[in-house]
Amino acid sequence: MDSSRALGSLALIGGRFEADNTALFKALHGRCDGRIAICSMASGYPEEVGAGTVEEFRAQGFYAELIPIFYETRDQSAFDTRLIERLQAFGSVFFTGGDQSRIVGTLVQDGRETPALVAIRDLYAKGGLIAGSSAGAAIMSGPMILGGTSLNAISRGIDTRESAEDDFDAFRLGKGLGFFDWGMVDQHFLQRGRVGRLIKAAELSGESLAFGIDENSALIVQGTHGEVVGETGILFIDLRKASFGDQDFAVRNARVSFLDDGDTIDLQRGKAIPAADKRRARVGRASYRSPAPVRRNAFASYGLHDLMLRLVESDPAFYHKDSSSAFDAQYGNQVTLHVQRRPRRSRALRAVRNGEIRYTALNFNLDIHSAPLDVCPLNESTQVLRPDPAPQARLVMLGSTPINWNYAARQALLNELQEPVGVLATASGEPTAMAERYLDWLASENVQAELLPISLHNIERASRDRALLKTIDRMGSLLFTGGDQRRLTEALLHCAEATPVLHSIVTAYERGTPLLAVAASASALGTQMIAEGDSVAAWRYGSSEDASFSGVVVERGIGLTRLGLVDQNFIRRHRLGRLLMACSAQQQRFGFGLCEGAGMIVHGNEHEIEAIGSNGVIVVELDLDRVRLAPKVPDPSGLRLYLLEPGQRVRLEDLAGATADSSAAATALLREALDDLARDYHDALGDTELSFNTPRWLQTLARPENLH
Repeated sequence: MDSSRALGSLALIGGRFEADNTALFKALHGRCDGRIAICSMASGYPEEVGAGTVEEFRAQGFYAELIPIFYETRDQSAFDTRLIERLQAFGSVFFTGGDQSRIVGTLVQDGRETPALVAIRDLYAKGGLIAGSSAGAAIMSGPMILGGTSLNAISRGIDTRESAEDDFDAFRLGKGLGFFDWGMVDQHFLQRGRVGRLIKAAELSGESLAFGIDENSALIVQGTHGEVVGETGILFIDLRKASFGDQDFAVRNARVSFLDDGDTIDLQRGKAIPAADKRRARVGRASYRSPAPVRRNAFASYGLHDLMLRLVESDPAFYHKDSSSAFDAQYGNQVTLHVQRRPRRSRALRAVRNGEIRYTALNFNLDIHSAPLDVCPLNESTQVLRPDPAPQARLVMLGSTPINWNYAARQALLNELQEPVGVLATASGEPTAMAERYLDWLASENVQAELLPISLHNIERASRDRALLKTIDRMGSLLFTGGDQRRLTEALLHCAEATPVLHSIVTAYERGTPLLAVAASASALGTQMIAEGDSVAAWRYGSSEDASFSGVVVERGIGLTRLGLVDQNFIRRHRLGRLLMACSAQQQRFGFGLCEGAGMIVHGNEHEIEAIGSNGVIVVELDLDRVRLAPKVPDPSGLRLYLLEPGQRVRLEDLAGATADSSAAATALLREALDDLARDYHDALGDTELSFNTPRWLQTLARPENLH
C-alpha cells in the first residue's frame, strides 16, 4: 500500500500508552475527529482489554467503541457485514497491544485479505487514522518482527527450529499489513534494548530505513511526513551506507538518530529534522570527557539511549565514542555496540522545556561487532560508588508501602526515622502525587517532612541546583517511595554516571543519615536488581541481562549495598522462583525476599541485618559450587531457605543458628512460599517436564521437621 498517496494518517505507538499522555491523545484526536473504533484481537483477553481501552479513550474526550472482531471468532467476525459497517462508520481504528501475529491472523486468512482489512485500508485511503500500540504498531510495516531478543538476533540469526514459534526470544520474521511502507518498525524499543534485532531484521528484509519507537511515544505519519510525539522518542536508523557481515562485524556504518518529542522526519528523503527550539549542545565545564563509568549490558533497558545522550553532552575533543557489550553463553559469542559522534557529520542538540531537557542526536555512527569468545568475561563492574558508611548508618528496605502497615509495625518503622524526612518519589511515574501521599501520611504521624523534587525528567537541573543538594545534606532521613526501579536508576545514574544528586545521597548515608526505600526502590539499592519478570517466566526461560528477554531481567542497580539481590512484594506476587533463578544466573550467594508489611535494616558496613514489620524476610542462600537450579530444572541442590522474623538481628554467617528455632508462623510462611513455587513451576511447564519434588524442596528449610 502506497502510504504517501493515502489521505489518512498513521500513529505507530511503541507500547505502554499511558492514560495520562494527553499530548499523544490530543494528536490522535485531531486526526480522527474524536471518533475511533477499538480493535483488540491482539490480546488473549480481547473483551477485557478492549473495554479498558475504550474507557481510556472516552476519558480523553473520544467517542470510542469496541468492535468485536476477535482472533477466536475470526472465521465469522472478520467477514461480518454488520461489524464492518460499524468500522466504516467510525472512520478510524486503534489496534491494542498483545501478539501481532493474532492481528495478522485475524485480518489475513488463507493468504487473502478479509473484508474487515479491506474496509480498514479503505478508511485509511479516504482520510482515516490507523493507530496501534505495541503489537498494533508492529503490524504497520510490510515485513514484521514476530519475536526475539537483540542478542539472539545478532549472535544466532533467524531461528528455524520447529519449536521457535513457541519461543518469543527466538528471532523470527513474518509479514505485516504494510500500511507503513517506509521501512522496518519495532516497538518497546529503547526500554527493551531492541536495536540489535531491528537492524538484523532490516538487513534480512532488505529495508534501508528502520524505526525503533519507544514506550509511551509515537511516530505519527501523514503522507511523507513523520512527527515524534510522546514521553521519550524514537531511534531512526539509516542503513543506506551500511555494510553487513564484514568479518566479525554484524554491521558497520549504520547511522542512528535519536529523535525526541517535536522532531520530524522527511520519510521520502530519509532525513531527520530537529524541532525548532533545539539548539547545539555547547561544551562547558560539565561536559563529559571520558567513557561511561557504569558499564552496562549492550541490550539493557535504555543502555544505547544513555550512551547517545552522554555523547550529546560530551566534549568531542576528548570523548566522542563509547561502547557496551553482551555475552551469549550458549553460543560463546560477545556482541559489542560501538557508538561514535562523528566530526562535522553528527549533530548534538538540546532544548529546555518546562524545566526539562529534551535531546536530539543526529547521524551518530553505530557498528555492531560480534566475535567468538570461549569463556564468559567477568562482569564489568556496575559499582558506581563504594560507600563507606558510619557504624550508625542504616539502609531500611521495605517490601511494601508502610502507609498500609499495621499500627505496631508502622510505629516501629517510625522509630527508625530522624527528622526532617526528605521524600523522593523519583521511582514513581507520577512523582508529585506520590510524594504528596507520603507527605500526608508522615504529617498524620506528626513527622516533619518535605518534598525533594527529583525525577527522571528534571535530574540534570536538580543536579545543578546547589540549594537542593544542600537540602539533601541537611535532611535527618531520606525516604524513596515505590514505583519503577528503572526510573530510579535511570535518574540517579543519568547517562551512565553517578549524578551530583546521588553523590549527595551517598555522602549523607556515609555520615549516618538513614535511607528508607520502599518496594521497587529497595530492589534498586544493590549492585544488581531484578527489573522485570515473574516466577512462571523464571521457570520457563531463566534469567538474562537482555532487556527484551522473556524471563527474569536483571540490570545494574545503584550499588549502595553488596549483600545480594533484593526483591519485594514477595509473598503476594509469588516471587521466590524469580529470586532463586536470578541469584543462580548472576552467581549471587544471597537473595532477600521482603514480604508485604515487612522490611530489612542493613546496619553500618553490612555486618548485620535485621527484620522489621509484621511478616519477615525470606533469605535464600546458594552454595555457588553446588547449585544446579536452571530453567525447567527444579533441582534444589545447593539451596537453603530461611525466614528472618521481625525483631531478629543477625550476621549472615549466623543465619542457620539464628533461625533454627523458627516459630510456627515462620514455618507456615515458608511453606506457603514453597507451595506457590510449585504452582508457578506447574503453570510454566505443566506435566510434560521434570516433576517438582516437594519433599526435596522441604529439605532446603532450616528445620524441615517442623513441617511434619
